[in-house]
Amino acid sequence: MSRRLEPTVFLAMISPITVGLVVGVAALTLIVSGSWIAAVAMGLGVWFGRVALSRAIAKRVSGLERRIDPFALREPWRFFVRDALSARQRFADALHDAEDGPLRTRLVEIEAQLTHAVEVTWDVALRGQQLTDARRRIDLVALERTLGSSPEGDPRHTAAQAQKDSHARLAQREDDTRERLEILDARMGETITRAGELATRTGGAIAIEELAGQVDGMVSELDSLRIALDEVGNDT
Repeated sequence: MSRRLEPTVFLAMISPITVGLVVGVAALTLIVSGSWIAAVAMGLGVWFGRVALSRAIAKRVSGLERRIDPFALREPWRFFVRDALSARQRFADALHDAEDGPLRTRLVEIEAQLTHAVEVTWDVALRGQQLTDARRRIDLVALERTLGSSPEGDPRHTAAQAQKDSHARLAQREDDTRERLEILDARMGETITRAGELATRTGGAIAIEELAGQVDGMVSELDSLRIALDEVGNDT
């Protein structure tokens, strides 16, 4: 069986509370009934019930929509998340106006991809905010003062230069991330406008597949950007 066990379910299987319940119920059953078989059966029943409850809770939690709060970020990262949420809402409005049929069904599939795009935009914006915070924690004025007052080869000079170089790399990654998000944000806006047209049946199967291809490409680029930022984060 290759199915992965949820961490919360695994913890429920071995937690002290579960063990205590199983032992307590089994002991009480043994005292009342005098039967080891009944005690073991009751203990196993409690254990399976506890695991089943934890699995149900884990499934319910995993099905909840992620909380995306653009106001938890500062500009410009807040703008990208807010704009992505707005785009998804505009798409939902267009989908609401679409008549039932193959076109609407395909738009529903595209909406799922857009929802994923919003979630990835949130992840990327969070990493962008982390880059900004890390860059701002480096005091360039103090570093320049140290570089100016210490000779090359001095440990203080070397350390200050290393921090200055780190600041430059962070600033470059920050700029690159912002520029790519700006491009993807513009493409998302174009996609929403086109979706609104298609929802009114302006276009055919070819047009809807072109739109789906645009969304897939945009999502792939967002995923690639997130992966790249995660790799940078692991290296730093």
